[in-house]
Amino acid sequence: MLRSLVKLPQTRTKTLVTTYRFLMSIKPTWRQTVGDPSSYANHDEVIVKHISLDWRVDFGLNEIQGSAELKLDVLKDTDKVILDTRDLKVHQVTVGGTAATHSQGSPSEAFGSALTISPPAPLKAGTNTTVKVTYQTSSTCSALAWLPPAQTDGGQHPYLFSQCQAIHARSLFPCMDTPGVRATYDAKVAVPKGLRALMSALLKTTEEVGDSCVSTFDQPVAIASYLVALVVGNLEQRVISDRVAIWSEPQVVDKAAFDFSDTEKFVSTGEALVGPYEWTRYDVVCLPGSFPYGGMENPCLTFASPTLLTGDKSLTDVICHEVAHSWTGNLVSPKTWEDFYMNEGFTMFLQRKVMAKLYGNEHFGFDAILGWDELQEYISSQGDDHAYTVMRPELDGVDPDDAYSVVPYEKGFIFVCYLESLVGDKAAFEKWLYKYIQTFRRQAITTDDMLGHYVTYFTTEGRNVDFSQADFRAWFDEPGLPPVPPNFRSKLIDDSLELTEKWRRIAEGSQEEVSPADIDGWMCLQICCFLNRIDFDLPVEALTLMDKHYKLNSSNNSEVLFLWLTLCIKNKWSGHEGVLRSFLKRVGRMRFTRPLYCELKEVDEAEAVAIFQENKDRYHNICSKMVAKDLDIEEPETEPEPEPEPEPGHKFHKIYKRVSLRRDGEWVQHDGGSKPRARRLPMSKSAEILVR
Repeated sequence: MLRSLVKLPQTRTKTLVTTYRFLMSIKPTWRQTVGDPSSYANHDEVIVKHISLDWRVDFGLNEIQGSAELKLDVLKDTDKVILDTRDLKVHQVTVGGTAATHSQGSPSEAFGSALTISPPAPLKAGTNTTVKVTYQTSSTCSALAWLPPAQTDGGQHPYLFSQCQAIHARSLFPCMDTPGVRATYDAKVAVPKGLRALMSALLKTTEEVGDSCVSTFDQPVAIASYLVALVVGNLEQRVISDRVAIWSEPQVVDKAAFDFSDTEKFVSTGEALVGPYEWTRYDVVCLPGSFPYGGMENPCLTFASPTLLTGDKSLTDVICHEVAHSWTGNLVSPKTWEDFYMNEGFTMFLQRKVMAKLYGNEHFGFDAILGWDELQEYISSQGDDHAYTVMRPELDGVDPDDAYSVVPYEKGFIFVCYLESLVGDKAAFEKWLYKYIQTFRRQAITTDDMLGHYVTYFTTEGRNVDFSQADFRAWFDEPGLPPVPPNFRSKLIDDSLELTEKWRRIAEGSQEEVSPADIDGWMCLQICCFLNRIDFDLPVEALTLMDKHYKLNSSNNSEVLFLWLTLCIKNKWSGHEGVLRSFLKRVGRMRFTRPLYCELKEVDEAEAVAIFQENKDRYHNICSKMVAKDLDIEEPETEPEPEPEPEPGHKFHKIYKRVSLRRDGEWVQHDGGSKPRARRLPMSKSAEILVR
């Protein structure tokens, strides 16, 4: 609990003193970030400033061959450079153009292995050097999805796309794979003739060289490694504006161009709220169905799922979300994945602000209500003491993918709304948000930086906001629902709730009339709200009647279809089975696949496993890994390797059960299960121990 504060004084000098004392009083209430628990890199000694990639894409071997040249600034005297890798076959390493010895540590399933490079001579603080690694990726590269022609829309050409978030860039190139290290990059990429390569950078040149098409790229704005992205395929372009274009396969590109045609509006509205768009271009590539996310905010080239294509633009809020990341996440980044809420919570807030500016304030409240519903449902399903329901979770020894959920999005969003409510003036808060982005642009920051800026801004220059009752520790550290529940409102929800109650009565035996007019003219959000609020059992006759009049089985809207299929599984209606199988065959987006498999597991575990086994090779590696965990499918047992001793300077990652001291004095046990829970353990020695 925070110490109480006296009312902030009027004079600037006294206010600054009080603000300082306030910040000092809250600093001990959350853990301070020291390094990144998800990275081996010694970026406290040397730091990457620029990366030059030279790649050849080999569809025959499903691998990328080439080199990565890293320009480093030396921060402290050191005799080593440590980079993150996963399953990379390293052939040669040079430092400053001279061959250097190197070794790769024993691999961790979650974190890969450390590449330790020993320069010919010790590196001196204040100097810079270049490390070049010649290597190739492996067939198990977790960042890459290699699709045969049969898994593309055209059916004639192979396809490749990457997904580096959270810590998969290390499987694509040796790097300091942490959001706390930002670097510019350039690249030269050779692909088979007839295919096109695009990256999260500005395209400079493209030419045919022999049987290859060679493209060069430049990203002049420093970014985190997880934002390096590559896509290769038979791609066509449709121009939306001077800085926006849509890319996809010829069979899909026109549909995508229509559904994403409002992208320029999102960019320009974002600029009006938080400042200039600094990335020059905002292109979107609509990927095949195996893409594991709705969208990925790669700078200059957002990746989008085809599940967003509806023919009526009803799901383009996802594109608006990725546009918002151009400022919150890409321009201002968290230093570690433990502060992921700063990325997604602020982006949800900015996304909904942009949508409200374009489509009315009712949209903000309605979308926020749906997000609040989703957060409550998730926390209820996991348990309100689940360690991953903490907004700022402890990730020591934890794969960030395992902690990925709706929490950083919606709990983070509600926290930003709470910050706005403390100010009590939406316009003033928007001015702070603008100032916050411009202050920390092109930087990686911590919770301390963000909250310190917020408090200082609103307690100086006459903005005397009283924060004495604000319990930030509870927001950052406590599992479960937010300590201050939101009170979102929207008139758009009324019709949805009325229809939900109508079906409650029908489920209880009422003979009320049902017709397509019930949802005629409704927004997608209203239909989703109606379906999501059905928390009662429906007999199969009612589900048959609902589908007959509302045509839900044949909906072109993936969000609607997902909620409908979930309802059908829970109520054991067989009329959905063919649609469910088809959906899980063509869609690898984890927002849909993971909950559907989990629901099916509760009803028919054998069927869930069978459908997954049929389709797992169609999904991206990240999706397959996470669904396998959800279904408790274990990898084939292999002969255990001997325990590795930690090398000097390396972090001790998860080998046995890990017990970590939480920021509020509680202990969390991570035992490899799917539901780690926050609980108090009878330990009082070191802040972090390993127990066998």
